[in-house]
Amino acid sequence: MDEDWFDSVLNLEDEYYEEGYKQGVEDGAKAGRIEGRLFGLEKGFEKYVEMGKLNGKACVWAARMPSNPYSAEPEPESAAETPTQESNVKTEESRSETKTPNNAKSALASLPSNARLEKHIRTLYALTEAESLSTQNTEDSVSDFDDRFKRAVSKAKVIQNIIGERSTDGDVAGASSNGKEATTAAHKDRGIKITRATVTEKNMEDFGRKASSP
Repeated sequence: MDEDWFDSVLNLEDEYYEEGYKQGVEDGAKAGRIEGRLFGLEKGFEKYVEMGKLNGKACVWAARMPSNPYSAEPEPESAAETPTQESNVKTEESRSETKTPNNAKSALASLPSNARLEKHIRTLYALTEAESLSTQNTEDSVSDFDDRFKRAVSKAKVIQNIIGERSTDGDVAGASSNGKEATTAAHKDRGIKITRATVTEKNMEDFGRKASSP
């Protein structure tokens, strides 16, 4: 009995250590799943926002092509208008002329007729089409998305060089060196600040400790 009592006293620190270690593993696993899910949703949202921007650019460029029948088609006028409608139209025109004396309409210029340019735009649209993008959280789906995003960014740069336009928000030039992250310049324009801490811990016992300076 005396030996068992002394053994429990001598091993008290080890018992508390094991108990704390188990609790830390359980709490860390739970918190890690929650934080990992939030981080994954954040990064997934950022990636799809950038992909959506590229798709929007492709749609606008396609609409500006001369081959598009709706690129420079004037708005059809009604065949017949009643006197009341005519007076309303004149009133609206007078109001618009008062606000804008020059009566200038903002419109995007048509792009030059170029078969190579049209092919690049079609390819960009195919790469960024929402219906063809997978939302599955698998390695193959993520790898395919990152590859398509990288190719879409490169294709958008080629199109901009051909038409002589430059991106104003910095998102097209924003794929990182590995093609998996968007540029931080776009986040600065939106007022978003994201910081990343350098992970140096490899063991559970070293969790939370700062790396000693060399």
